[in-house]
Amino acid sequence: MNVVTRGMRSALRSPLRSGAIIAMLAVSSGLILAMLVARSSVDAKIAEVKASVATQITVNPAGMQGGMGSGEPLTAEQVEKIKNTEHVSSVTSTLTKQLTENISLTPSLDPPKLFMMGPDGENKAPEQKAPVVATGTNTPEKTIAEDKLTSGAMIDGSGTAREALVGKQLAEKNGLSVGDTFTLYGETITVKGIYSTDNKFQDGGIVLPLATLQDLTDQSGEVSSVVARVDSSDNVSSTVSALKNTLGDEADVTSQEEQAEETLAPLTSIANLALAGVIGATIAGATIVLLAMVMVVRERRREIGVIKAIGGSNRSIVTQFITEGLTLTIIGGIIGLALGVAVSGPLTQSMVSNTKSSGTNTPQRSMQGPMNATGGGGASPMMRGGPNSFANQLGVNLTTVTSSVTPQTFAISGAIVILIAIVGSAVPAWTIARIRPAEVLRTE
Repeated sequence: MNVVTRGMRSALRSPLRSGAIIAMLAVSSGLILAMLVARSSVDAKIAEVKASVATQITVNPAGMQGGMGSGEPLTAEQVEKIKNTEHVSSVTSTLTKQLTENISLTPSLDPPKLFMMGPDGENKAPEQKAPVVATGTNTPEKTIAEDKLTSGAMIDGSGTAREALVGKQLAEKNGLSVGDTFTLYGETITVKGIYSTDNKFQDGGIVLPLATLQDLTDQSGEVSSVVARVDSSDNVSSTVSALKNTLGDEADVTSQEEQAEETLAPLTSIANLALAGVIGATIAGATIVLLAMVMVVRERRREIGVIKAIGGSNRSIVTQFITEGLTLTIIGGIIGLALGVAVSGPLTQSMVSNTKSSGTNTPQRSMQGPMNATGGGGASPMMRGGPNSFANQLGVNLTTVTSSVTPQTFAISGAIVILIAIVGSAVPAWTIARIRPAEVLRTE
């Protein structure tokens, strides 16, 4: 029987002890794989969010946001300057109008309530009328996600067709279906599609091609907001500076880079926690193997001494004990990796679920448009081309981390298991080499 076979058989010499060691190694190995999966999944999500959201720069007319304020709309010349700025890869232009007249539709929102108490204690404030928010955009697919359409089709944002997407609440209020028409500034508009976001404020508006709304409102070339996408998150700061220099005091230029870092902080913490878990589980596994093998060597000092006395070399004995430790580690590792595959998904989702309150709700509240605050106008969070696009995308992105065991992650976990066996067997091997047959046989 060669030393490798003997080592493998010796690993299971004591079933109770071997079972306990294997169980602890299985837990350690499973934790290593689960934490590696969590870290890789979260890192991938952070990179995805930064690439899709943190590269956005919002340009609003100075003193205006979401179609409200005292500022003047941006002009076609200013929009062209934004497009031609270095590192700007695409531009979404939006014109927002809050319509209380010039539209044949009855608003689906309740009118805002004002209070002006008279001498008799009665409310003397004039009756208010709720507006219908009309949003013109050159990229309607970024304003209304395709999966938000409940019927009909997407409009062409680059054209001048008299067509619109209508929110579900507004459509139901006015009995509209796809193909029906309404009037806007005296012209007939055809309902091309109906969308639903399950939010009565967001579903109380209409979306039209940008040029169509500009033409109807006699605002040729004017926009109330521009979202510029930068080719890389590394170029956001320099692009913001370039836009500020180009546009001067006529526009407010802001980026979501800093807020992205703050909002992604929970995911970054999870990634760091997962790395600490991998390191801790590795140390724990190596310690388990080390203590187990030290105990085995001490128990079998006489056996080691006898083998050396009859001619066994240090190399063969060390190989036998390393094989024994490696066998225990591999068995525990196989069980642990299978366990890790099973629990990695739920564990990752459980860790990420904590970001729902700390990472997504706050930005949405802090960036809520006037429409949501008063029942009036403003760009809604659903409208991703508008100034609230960042909050909306983060709200979706941070809670949709997809975990999967990749071959690379599995290979790294297997390598760590082997490393545990090597490190855990190193000290016992050194101890074996120092055992002298004469001393052992004399004292035993």
